[in-house]
Amino acid sequence: MTNDSVGILSAARFLPPKTLPLNRIAQAESGPVDASALSPLGIESVHVFEGESPTEMAVAVSQAALSEAGMGPLELDAIIDFSVMPQRYVEPAWSMSNELQAELGAKHAFTLGFSGGGSANIHAALKFARALIRANDDVNTILLAAADQAIPGNRVLSAGAPVTVIGDAATALIVQRNAAAATIVDTISASNGALHDVLNIPGGGMAHPTRLDLYKLTLDEAKYRSRDRMRDLLALADRMLARNGLDRDGIDHFLTANISDDDTEAFSRTMETNGRLHRDNLGPCGHVHSCDLVLNYLSLRKNGAAPGHHVLMASHGMGFFLGATLLKL
Repeated sequence: MTNDSVGILSAARFLPPKTLPLNRIAQAESGPVDASALSPLGIESVHVFEGESPTEMAVAVSQAALSEAGMGPLELDAIIDFSVMPQRYVEPAWSMSNELQAELGAKHAFTLGFSGGGSANIHAALKFARALIRANDDVNTILLAAADQAIPGNRVLSAGAPVTVIGDAATALIVQRNAAAATIVDTISASNGALHDVLNIPGGGMAHPTRLDLYKLTLDEAKYRSRDRMRDLLALADRMLARNGLDRDGIDHFLTANISDDDTEAFSRTMETNGRLHRDNLGPCGHVHSCDLVLNYLSLRKNGAAPGHHVLMASHGMGFFLGATLLKL
């Protein structure tokens, strides 16, 4: 076990060129959706992937991250998939990270994947990657990638009223020992088992293996509204900051998921961000699960971030899984 620092060496995104505005999203839904009910979410459009498999997006974004880092696939020691949506085959029996390894030619890497955590999946991936590098002298560089594509006719996620609109995108991070860029100071996560099915796809699993009409991402309204997600996230983030000798006043930039205007405003109020929350991608991209955090991180790096700044990334995963990551640029 070492105390070496671990940081984000590079980051990349892939946004499909096709976009869909709100009115066309409403028309394409499998169930009735009032386009006017989507307007208050603050989402203007989403990107739509038209390829054969989300793996194509994962390959493209991973190659971009490797190129930015100035390295090749043979230098990767591990590949972690933090996607949320279904991929080419049913998971967890199959993981996109396996196919991604083959497509990249990352022969020296081993693979694994995290799912089920919604927009907080990325914290689990970062936590594991950091711990893996610090615990193993022969692991130095890890690729984290996610490629999420909405189920056709299932972009609007509702809990009584629309909660968000799901877009398509892929993001990737190269995490490396002693990276000079964004140091991963700490990560923290928590889960509430009672909310294990707050976000789920009922059809296609063992509960309803042949019910294709139930093959859609579903949010359980009662469970979604049963917890104060922001207060739970605040307590978790404050605990992490305290053990690093910091509080929220010492944070230069806040990042969270792109769920809706209401969600980001609730985050800002609860965390008392006071103008330090960066939320550039909600309008043009909608919600793309954990990719949201990487999209916002990339925007931050281009707009206002400076060496030495502390960044708090925090997201609630719709209540079941919560996580926070502290970075020092």
